[in-house]
Amino acid sequence: MIKNQTTLAFVALQALIIFAPIRPILAEEAPAAAATTGLVIPVDSKAFVFSPGNWSGDEGRGGAIYRQTWYSGAYFRVSWKTTSAPKTPKKATILLDTSSFGAGGKKIPLITYNVDGIWRADIPCKAEIFVDEGNIYSSEHTLTVYLQNSEQENRWGSPGTSGLNVLRVTGLRVDAGSEPIPSKPQQKWMLEVGDSITEGIGTDGNLSAYSYFVGQAMETQGYEYCVSACGCSGWICKGDGAGDVPAYYAVSGSEKGAGGKYDDRASRWNKIDANQTLLDAKGHLSAYGETGQEPSIITINYGSNEAFSGANKSDLQASITQGLESLRGAAPDAQIFVIIPFGQFSAEVIHAAFSAYRSAHPNDQKVAIIDLGVNLRYGAADGGYWSGVHPNLRAHATFAARIIAAIQANLYSTSR
Repeated sequence: MIKNQTTLAFVALQALIIFAPIRPILAEEAPAAAATTGLVIPVDSKAFVFSPGNWSGDEGRGGAIYRQTWYSGAYFRVSWKTTSAPKTPKKATILLDTSSFGAGGKKIPLITYNVDGIWRADIPCKAEIFVDEGNIYSSEHTLTVYLQNSEQENRWGSPGTSGLNVLRVTGLRVDAGSEPIPSKPQQKWMLEVGDSITEGIGTDGNLSAYSYFVGQAMETQGYEYCVSACGCSGWICKGDGAGDVPAYYAVSGSEKGAGGKYDDRASRWNKIDANQTLLDAKGHLSAYGETGQEPSIITINYGSNEAFSGANKSDLQASITQGLESLRGAAPDAQIFVIIPFGQFSAEVIHAAFSAYRSAHPNDQKVAIIDLGVNLRYGAADGGYWSGVHPNLRAHATFAARIIAAIQANLYSTSR
């Protein structure tokens, strides 16, 4: 969420969730005995594919017990086949650990799912979510689950302690006699970084951010995608309502847009959450922790919160320039796009930082600016057509169309 906007406050939670074996399901949460029969596909099955760069587990970024994420737009998919009669209804149950949510009136995360082309949205997270749709005439099925949105508090966690407001999946229960279908993620993937606008605040909350539309478009071109967005955040601004999430690339004490001190502990560009790195053993950005998994495309849409908060412009410029250098070192072959905020916030500083980077690295032809220009500027002056500080769904759809075109044009020109 952009700074100075009203946020929903967390109800005071005392429980801290340490990475440990998942607690048993409480008796009142347990389903009827008849509903528990069947095959459970665990999260370490090759039938599961998780969005790259979004998930951690009970053993680093893997493990057999769970995978969890706090990023709106993160997804997983799982495929299986069943031997039941063609017209027999198929059953599947999403299994979640909800122990981190605590008690009280707190708003819990919502998910959206798609099973065999049938979509359902606004589903509250609970221990078991029964999926009763699907193609009853098919023997093979694919379920894709998205973290739709979550409260912008207590998502990052702290060293040794998980964030509370997370989606934590433990498996999928399917019909007895079913078999998981192994699947592989696409080798290419895109990393989309940004603030509450990239996260989709101000839309209808149902995967309606421009980042989702761009990701879906690139999916048709053979890419997985990772939405790594956080309200209130920026290059040097902390994220979420209470500043729980580190700035993207924290630099302070610069002069005239150069120098200054970088603080890795206060930065998140190379981390998934407070406990998991986004880097591999070579110090490169990694989809799932192994080497050779760098992103092919990176987009960064930051600068709005620096403008709203009156952040130091010199530090912002230094952060962008030095941040691009670190990203290039961690993703040597990625096409990097710096998006000028749609409201033209911090545009002058971002352009100056980009120019400084290009001057210092004239041979890097895989970094570019995407500037949609003043004709798509939004705010009070447009009479609400694009909405206010947070663009509406009309704006997100328009911005996405322009960004997709810019990415495709740039990829085509650099590949010739």
